[in-house]
Amino acid sequence: MASFAVCPFCFHRIDVARLWYQCLGRGSVECKKEADKARRELTKSTLETYCSFPPPEGAKGPAYCPTCGGKTNLRACPKCHTALPSDFAESASPMIGLVGAKGSGKTVLMTVLVKHLRDTIGKRYDADISLATDNPDGHQGVSDYQANREAPLFKGGSLPPPTSALGSGARQHSSPVLLRWRQEASRWGRTSIDSTMLSLVDTAGEDLNDVSTAFTLQYLSVCDGLVVLLDPFALPGARATLNLPDAAINVDEDTPLRVVTNITEMLRIEHDLKKGKKIAIPVAVVFTKVDAFFPTLDRGNPLMTTAPGVPAYVNADGQAVHEHVLALLHQWNAQDVDTHLRLNYKDFRYFGVSALGAEPDYENSRVAVGGVRPHRVEDPVLWLLSKAGTVRTA
Repeated sequence: MASFAVCPFCFHRIDVARLWYQCLGRGSVECKKEADKARRELTKSTLETYCSFPPPEGAKGPAYCPTCGGKTNLRACPKCHTALPSDFAESASPMIGLVGAKGSGKTVLMTVLVKHLRDTIGKRYDADISLATDNPDGHQGVSDYQANREAPLFKGGSLPPPTSALGSGARQHSSPVLLRWRQEASRWGRTSIDSTMLSLVDTAGEDLNDVSTAFTLQYLSVCDGLVVLLDPFALPGARATLNLPDAAINVDEDTPLRVVTNITEMLRIEHDLKKGKKIAIPVAVVFTKVDAFFPTLDRGNPLMTTAPGVPAYVNADGQAVHEHVLALLHQWNAQDVDTHLRLNYKDFRYFGVSALGAEPDYENSRVAVGGVRPHRVEDPVLWLLSKAGTVRTA
């Protein structure tokens, strides 16, 4: 029976038993690098690579390039011809969509999350978590990604510019950050190595402002879980408890509910759900910038505490955070968000996170003195990975 997975680059379902090969340029004659037509059409990538070709009939191991005769083990997506990680076919590959309104902090959170998973969460789980491809988030190599995404934020202290909308000159496709999570697993007295590909995709807030643009994000319909970021500063009831500068408020007041409603409409249509059915995809509903509310919360509020430092998702801790965020929604007179989620989703949970750990200088787009200090940014992803079986639940 064929086993299918979703290509993390073009978001098409592919048969992992029929992955293509990509030449490594090691043949006896020259094999030219060129921009691949299928890759350009499906991912808008113009990166020049050696040719990709279908697997020879009956081949189970290395293949030989039909142009140069060179031997290759490098596999590629049969749809977009993008090279895949070496253990893609043997790994669980949950696709997690990271979506939210303009100004909700997606790009900052994704940059911080990817580094936090590699540097901190990997140690907690005794896991090797690393970037799995040489083009994370569309950058030309891991060094390019670190220089342009991580260094300005963590070393330079500057906040990134807003993500360009899909279809704009600056951005034609949602390119993922693909992480490989490898750790030991014991089953029936035997130890093995489990490998999971975690695909995270950032989107521009404008892509979700109305249903017509939401439909351009076809990857949402193939996601195994969604992280939906909502900006509490867009809720009048929440904003009234704070003294925020004008530069901190750059979204309309109806944006949180509108974004959730548009995502729901797209998923209901894509999955052909009848009116009485609920969406089965688990959704982590994340309120960002929670550090701004710390002065208004009781000291024992779980939103202010750090997550348990154990190699598991602690469900009781997550449920406590969920209940306290729900209470805040009622306090902020924003319970319409919860009503919509309850009526449309089988499984959702609230989270409160801070990518920076302290309020930045909004006027000058600078990180606060003390640098980046992430607070609970891993919680939504660990909850979704616990649903997928990658991490255990305690």
